[in-house]
Amino acid sequence: MYYKVMRSVNTKIVISLLLLACTAMAETPSYQLLTYPFSNRSAGMGGGRAVDASGNIDIQGNPASASFVQGLQGQVGFVNHLVGIQGFSGAGVLPLERHRISGELIYFDYGRFEKTDIMGTNQGSFGYHEIAAAMGYAFKFSEAIRLGGRVGRFSRAADGNTSGDFYYDLGGVYHNQLDSLTIGVYLASVGLGESDEAFPTQLHVGTSKILSHLPLRLNLEGVYGFNNQVKFALGGEILVHPIFRVRLGINSNRFDLQTGVTESDFIAGSSVGFALDWQGMLIESAMQSFGAAGWVSQISIAYQL
Repeated sequence: MYYKVMRSVNTKIVISLLLLACTAMAETPSYQLLTYPFSNRSAGMGGGRAVDASGNIDIQGNPASASFVQGLQGQVGFVNHLVGIQGFSGAGVLPLERHRISGELIYFDYGRFEKTDIMGTNQGSFGYHEIAAAMGYAFKFSEAIRLGGRVGRFSRAADGNTSGDFYYDLGGVYHNQLDSLTIGVYLASVGLGESDEAFPTQLHVGTSKILSHLPLRLNLEGVYGFNNQVKFALGGEILVHPIFRVRLGINSNRFDLQTGVTESDFIAGSSVGFALDWQGMLIESAMQSFGAAGWVSQISIAYQL
């Protein structure tokens, strides 16, 4: 177990770094990877993950959104997180008439840490990482309603100790193309096994609409967390050009470096990003603010055959 490993390492260095990263990334001291918005669209628009009918892969988002993908599509991404943490992702969608099969592989590398004995003697170093592999299925239930699900395996490893468990996601999307209204519901990270740690289960409910007389899409999402906290994300997507979009967002997450906890503050979190969709290739980038902890940047490239 990860906590047993922590007792054998340099407590001052490791706990400081991991507490900083864990608090900024999620509500739990583990499973951070499952709560992080790897989708650049989500990250650039405040972190909402329930609503996406864009027709592109939504990694770690509503699994029903894969039903909007029209052709064979693949994506790779990179996240440059806080304190040297790096994230990598890869995903793909296979279209089969009304059905879509998707796969995702996500990896967080927390770097290497020094290990000491009780006398403070250096015993070498060890790495710590998390990985999630998932398969998803989505289909078109009716002209306006799409449904989907995802089953994955989460694992973490530190100093030769590995632990993990299975989880599942469920989602649904209502999309009215005539008035550009989209409503999404997404139940994320529900544990399937008997892990002694609670999975970071969250219920996301959101809506999205293009304004009538402005080239602007607005997203609003509420998130009910496993710890009985309600959070919000508000995002905007400015349709600058048919192939170029600018994204802005705010959320109710605020990382307080002095207290080391995540607090509720409706206007504190902010994000910005862009998307360039050109000849079947989609390049997306986003930056998220974690307050005093700094900014997180990420980029992805998707290609549709």
